[in-house]
Amino acid sequence: MSGISGFADCADKREPRHGDDMAHAAIALGVPVFPCDASKRPLTPHGFKDATADPVAIRRHFTSPAAAMIGMPTGEVTALVVVDVDVKDDRQGQAWLDANRDGLPPTWTVQTASGGRHLYFRWPGQPIRNSASRIAPGVDVRGDGGYVIVPPSPGYLVANDAPLADLPDWLLSALLPPPTLPPAALPQRPRLEGEGSAIGRAALDERCEQIRNAPDGTKHHAVNEAAFAIGGMVSAGHLDEGTAWRGLSDALSVLLPRCRDQRAAERTLQRAFREGMGQPQRVPYPAPEAIHPAAPFLATLYARRAQQQAKPLPVPANILQPGGVLQMLVEECVRTALRPQPFLALGAAICAVGALAGRQYRTRTDLRTNVYVAAVAESGGGKDHAPEVIRRCFDRAGLERYLGGENLASGRGLLSALEQHPARLFQIDEFGLFLATVTGGRAPAHKAEIWSELMKLYSRAKGIYRGTEYANKKDAPRIDIHQPCVCFHGTTTPSTFWKALEGGAMLDGSLARFLVFVTDTDRPERNRAAGIIAPSAKLLEALKAIARGQGDPPPPGNLPDVHVVPMKATDEPAPYAVPMTSAAEALHDRKLAEEDAWALKVAGTPQAAIVNRLGENASKLALICAISRDPAHPRITEAEVAWGWALAEHCTRTVLRDAQRFLADSEFEKRLNKAIGIIGKHGPCSRRDIFHKGLKLVARELSEVIDALVSNGLVIETLSPATGSPGRPAGPRYVLVHAPGDLPAEEPAGDE
Repeated sequence: MSGISGFADCADKREPRHGDDMAHAAIALGVPVFPCDASKRPLTPHGFKDATADPVAIRRHFTSPAAAMIGMPTGEVTALVVVDVDVKDDRQGQAWLDANRDGLPPTWTVQTASGGRHLYFRWPGQPIRNSASRIAPGVDVRGDGGYVIVPPSPGYLVANDAPLADLPDWLLSALLPPPTLPPAALPQRPRLEGEGSAIGRAALDERCEQIRNAPDGTKHHAVNEAAFAIGGMVSAGHLDEGTAWRGLSDALSVLLPRCRDQRAAERTLQRAFREGMGQPQRVPYPAPEAIHPAAPFLATLYARRAQQQAKPLPVPANILQPGGVLQMLVEECVRTALRPQPFLALGAAICAVGALAGRQYRTRTDLRTNVYVAAVAESGGGKDHAPEVIRRCFDRAGLERYLGGENLASGRGLLSALEQHPARLFQIDEFGLFLATVTGGRAPAHKAEIWSELMKLYSRAKGIYRGTEYANKKDAPRIDIHQPCVCFHGTTTPSTFWKALEGGAMLDGSLARFLVFVTDTDRPERNRAAGIIAPSAKLLEALKAIARGQGDPPPPGNLPDVHVVPMKATDEPAPYAVPMTSAAEALHDRKLAEEDAWALKVAGTPQAAIVNRLGENASKLALICAISRDPAHPRITEAEVAWGWALAEHCTRTVLRDAQRFLADSEFEKRLNKAIGIIGKHGPCSRRDIFHKGLKLVARELSEVIDALVSNGLVIETLSPATGSPGRPAGPRYVLVHAPGDLPAEEPAGDE
């Protein structure tokens, strides 16, 4: 292996300090590599799949200022398998290493940044599955579909430069999957009444969600792991085979459009499910027909789905009758959808009209038509149809210049799109995953920049957005955009959306800029008359009329297709101020007074940011509704104000109620998971142990967590012999009772 000698040659060199050094070191390794940030997360779009040994490509990849480490894929691509032995924090990897030292041949070894060991072996010529603590606690394996950080990345040193060894037979047999059994050889499973046990159904829900939402670079691993685990649940008698296979197949159908090789993904699902059925999950648990007292609690812990929310608020009928172009777009979506979602279609239509009206219209207080919408519904509920209708309408009307890309790679990419045309509609699928990627302290710099730019652009719609200054002004000049109008529409499932809110979008106020449309029916009745998307000439002409602007004909001067050239102040667009009737003014003032009273009640809480945007959102919606009804001579009447406030209040109440409950539940759930992980790895544990191992809570909160685990049968309370001063009894200690499936981990497994 040329790469191994490359590692050895680099072992004594100084750690790279900047991008050029990092690229040079990566090229010298002589194996496919890719850049990772300081948290060991890949910086390339497809993760380890973008690994390359091409020097030109490596230099290009490592130009990112976030590039801090060198990643290398394992498995067939590099013919390497790496056994990762974790020894930090009293973990048991060292015990496994000591116990098997005589059976492990000398081989090329790396000391990791945490003090662990990476043992390198030759790939055996057949797939080796990645695993975490499967062969022993604290011992992970990186094979096909995995990667490791390699020297000379900071903290990674060559500990043994012995020649690369083959996997010993005893270790190879532990790493290979069990052989596929013919139907007659499969173990007999107990018959189930219905679809399966509560534990089985909860596990199926969780694993299907894992497949549907697998990030790029981990899709193969997610499908393989989920199908194998569910196959084992079937074999153990916790799931009906047909139910399990239908659930997995439906989940894969959601993921397939993002797979490069769809047939390979289907084969992986079939093979892993079959192998899982040949190896039942070992469950020290009552018989399937018995109901364990912890079953409901476990179902809640493992499912992590939208059942945590109350029933969605019903959508008032008047909201679904906006009239004008909005109504026409909603009707086109409903007519052609297999499962119509009129409320979600309304959210998409509002964004479409807002983008076309950008830089053409404003309120008397200078609010613009830029709006951000999140459309929330379960997978298969029909939420993706409306964005497709909007795309088709824009294309047919010759308005494709208003459409942004269907994905955003970086903040710079977002600004480049606006540089070409500053009134843009971005329609993003899987918005919950997008939100989780671009928010929070662990977001890569180029991803976090997207969210930062979106928040700034929202507030710059009536002025000039002045971009970032770069030292190299010739190759990276500052981008200035006059009156940008960004409309953003994202579709998402409830579980990924509410989970993403834990990253801080709720707490920092950025979510307040979004109108959250939550469907009141996740599974609408099938529309048997659904047809192809074929927008009428009337609808297309109405869309073009909004893009032309106010007047018959519209006045010149808005420069609809010349946006980002250097301008004088007198050359800037002059949007038409849409008038408001006196009755509309009176109603708007009354609603603003109600908003002020509401804001006083929630002052100082995370809800305040949401409530404080209510009036602004209502005004924008009223403006968009008026333009939709009469783009040539728009006027905001009492009807538009009433509609805008009704919709804004509905969206606000929905996000406040559901987010408040979810965040409260998920915070307690995180504490439970943390305690389970600590007790599982370090138990028997006293309360003091649990506190010092990471669950640092005040006594009352710690007692609540432990009491919940004990009362639900997940943890047993035991007493130790007396210690300390004579006669002083020791406090109770806690031991984990292992339940079906994988218990929540104390921390996610990485490449270490």
